[in-house]
Amino acid sequence: MLDPYLPVIALVGLALLAVLCLPFARLQKLVLELSAWGLRLALLALLGAAVYLWFQPANLPAEVADTSNAFLNACPRLKGVVPEPGTPYFGACAAAFVVAVLLPVLAALDVSRKLAGWRLRRLRALAAAPPVVAAPPAPAPVYRVNRRAAADTLAEAGGRRPS
Repeated sequence: MLDPYLPVIALVGLALLAVLCLPFARLQKLVLELSAWGLRLALLALLGAAVYLWFQPANLPAEVADTSNAFLNACPRLKGVVPEPGTPYFGACAAAFVVAVLLPVLAALDVSRKLAGWRLRRLRALAAAPPVVAAPPAPAPVYRVNRRAAADTLAEAGGRRPS
């Protein structure tokens, strides 16, 4: 059914991806927005799956159990820390690990997204402006001290101790 349209769909998809790679501020902000929301929704779905596996640990797919057993066999020190697959705590532990690893990525996407757009244009204009060279500070005025007058003033004022 879609066979005659597959080359056209593939080329349109590649053209769209090529346009999204261009350095336009609005497109960059759109890509950042979509990436941040996609990652945020994926992390929330993963946490939801962990809650589901908490109540239904028998529904853990066999592929996940096999992969986790292979990982735990490769890292024997983790066997005592990570619960066995099929227990209620396994889903929560695995989801917590994945979410904890990906949270800094989400934070970086959020910061980049907030800086994109008009702020990005403003930062680029600021970086492209010629540097402002400050004038050197004026030298401090030099006062000549008359030592004889200073000594006479101190003698007239008297010493600290009464005579």
